[in-house]
Amino acid sequence: MIPAQELRARARRSLNDNIFGRTWLMLILCAVVAAFVEGIPSLLSSISSALPTWLGALIGFPLFLLSVLLGGPISYSLARIYVKVARGNREVAVKEVFVGFKENLAESVILGFMRDLFIFLWSLLFIIPGIVKSYAYSMAFYIMQDGEGKKTWKACLDESQQLMDGYKGKLFLLDLTFIGWYLLGFLCFGVGALWVSAYHQEARAHFYEELLRDKYGLTDEDFEDDSDADDPYFLAEDGEEEEEIYDEEDENDEEDDSKEFPSDDE
Repeated sequence: MIPAQELRARARRSLNDNIFGRTWLMLILCAVVAAFVEGIPSLLSSISSALPTWLGALIGFPLFLLSVLLGGPISYSLARIYVKVARGNREVAVKEVFVGFKENLAESVILGFMRDLFIFLWSLLFIIPGIVKSYAYSMAFYIMQDGEGKKTWKACLDESQQLMDGYKGKLFLLDLTFIGWYLLGFLCFGVGALWVSAYHQEARAHFYEELLRDKYGLTDEDFEDDSDADDPYFLAEDGEEEEEIYDEEDENDEEDDSKEFPSDDE
């Protein structure tokens, strides 16, 4: 595993090293929208506190169910966005915050609920075990969004524990390096913490990428963005236009040429 300093450097490069750049600002906007959506049950709950006690208790359980239904898909969507940017695709749209409600909805809801439930139960054992388990399960949504809908919630939790075996302390140290940044962000009337949060989550996405390299021996080619795979032309990194070669088309061209130009024996 590379040092935390290098993970932070990779995160800054993914964000174009520009705190007012489009990518950084879009990640902040996505996080704000996600927080607003997840906060709807709490907002409704605070409003219900002004209602009669019996009525507030009556709507309490539906609000809990609503929070469960929102939490998992939102976490799935954010994990997908941060990993996408880490893999070089900086085109982020706010609508991607809701992609979790379209992809693997049921499993993401169950994953969010079961992860939080397990962490809560482990926290009953003097808190420390709950913190350890929160790090053990920290890669679950990254794994789910990479699984193309083929992995169950339990498989994601199990694989997260396997991946984080021996790496929980490294992620903890990475998180610790952001404490100073958060303090600085809060000094800027608290608004700066939004920029730090996007930076922090992007560094965690790079931690996940590096974890896959260490555990499974994956290379940079395995993480290349394939959003333009269906296009016959694409822009290379140096700005030059390169043509993608299709073997099937070449074979067809050779067959046509052989028909058009007969051999000398004929």
